[in-house]
Amino acid sequence: MSPTIRNGECLIVAPVDAARVTVGDIVFCQMRRGPLAHRVCAIESRPHEPGPTFTLYGDASLDGDLPVAAQQLRGRVVGVERGGQRLSLKIFGGPIGRAAFMFALQLRRSIRVARARWNAPLIPATLPR
Repeated sequence: MSPTIRNGECLIVAPVDAARVTVGDIVFCQMRRGPLAHRVCAIESRPHEPGPTFTLYGDASLDGDLPVAAQQLRGRVVGVERGGQRLSLKIFGGPIGRAAFMFALQLRRSIRVARARWNAPLIPATLPR
């Protein structure tokens, strides 16, 4: 989750109802490989699921995680302890600020993917003789 959350920082997690989670929130959830804190990038309602399904990304990730069910949520990350101080992770500006923030994250991710593809080594094609 760098640069928002740095390695070794303590998370401040508040309980949350899955119905109150919105795009842009950082959620703490239980995955098969252990606990995970990532940002919600999409929310889907599926008829066969009891609650919504969340698509999560780390802020520095190029790929999304597997969808997370509402039952896997343990809370919303509301802050971190950094340098002995508690810092809020609230996105300011209401819905417009949240949309602008998410757009900037997606634009950054798209640029990083394009740069990775552009710098990828080309595999020479072998021509038949």
